[in-house]
Amino acid sequence: MIKKVNVVVGSFLTQFIIVGMLFTYGVLMTELEKEFGWSRTILSSIGAAGWLAWGIFAIPGGYLNDRLGPKIVLGVNGFIFGIGFILFSKSNEVWHLFLIFIFFIGIGLSTHDISTLSTIAKWFESKRGLMTSIAKIGTAMGQMVMPPLMAFFIISFGWRTATFYLGVVASIGLVLAASLMSTPNTSRKKLVSDDINLEVLDKKVFNLLAFCQFCIFFAMFTTMTHIAAHGLNVGLSLKDSALLLSIIGFSSIFGRLSIGVLADKLGGKKTYMVCLFPMTIALVTIPFTENIFFIYILLFLYGFSHGGHFTIAPFIIAENFGLKNLGAIFGKITFFGAMGSVTGPIVAGAIFDLNQSYYYAFLLIGALALISIVSLTYLPDKEKNQVEY
Repeated sequence: MIKKVNVVVGSFLTQFIIVGMLFTYGVLMTELEKEFGWSRTILSSIGAAGWLAWGIFAIPGGYLNDRLGPKIVLGVNGFIFGIGFILFSKSNEVWHLFLIFIFFIGIGLSTHDISTLSTIAKWFESKRGLMTSIAKIGTAMGQMVMPPLMAFFIISFGWRTATFYLGVVASIGLVLAASLMSTPNTSRKKLVSDDINLEVLDKKVFNLLAFCQFCIFFAMFTTMTHIAAHGLNVGLSLKDSALLLSIIGFSSIFGRLSIGVLADKLGGKKTYMVCLFPMTIALVTIPFTENIFFIYILLFLYGFSHGGHFTIAPFIIAENFGLKNLGAIFGKITFFGAMGSVTGPIVAGAIFDLNQSYYYAFLLIGALALISIVSLTYLPDKEKNQVEY
């Protein structure tokens, strides 16, 4: 029982630190624009380089997680991630940041979901959705706390000092979180069962989930990268723009818990479709309003789906593919999501540079969210593709 609790706590802390630090880039982006005069297309491309590295390294990362275990993989990658922010504080050139996001932040990101969520799936045969949602609340708390904290330190000490000290804390915290992780002893019978499931698996299921992962990550990373800048465009201060990210983080708590509980009752397919509906409504509505209060409401809806997605995605992968090679399969699907996270922010930045508005960018990502919902109707029902755990 102690090991199970440690795994959930370690996963929570890993999610809190990595995702919280990741989404401070939406705040840092405006500081880099002011100091260096770089366009938002370039700034978005820097972040996208990290997402690309995340997707590429996720494939070997998932493989190594299945072989070496989460303690080693998360410890090494977490330390590298924190060092990336320390180096960020010393950067003066575009190419500096590209290298940092590729070889430090991208590598750190590559296994934060794969290692934590696949490990939880292996420990918890029942209430898997609920335990995943509890771990992913760490993500929500990180999104709530870290962007405003970064904004506070930037205002008080400057962006270089802020990234340096938060990077130090991140490295130490992630290594400590990794020390809590472990994997259960798996019986031979269960391994054989998983082998059989993998052999009969329809490749269409993999392709469909990979496509949805691409579309949703395209939408989510566009939103998280540009929403603070959009807030500045409609008249918010830097501090209040960072609050937009905190609202998403706060509302995502409800999404993670609700979707986790619902997944245990309804299964992956129905829950996934329910999860994406509020996001679709929010994204297609944001371009038509500059009312700050209404934007807050829409981001609350968006945040519900944002949080819920990260709970349902590993659940539905385990539901369809079994547990033995879950890390490796999760890594491959994560690659397609990372491709969406790469292209989305760049496309949105280019749209803004052309039109000085995010109007068409939000319409685009809203359409992709809707397409994902329609695509999921073709996913086999759990009862038709039952997997024994």
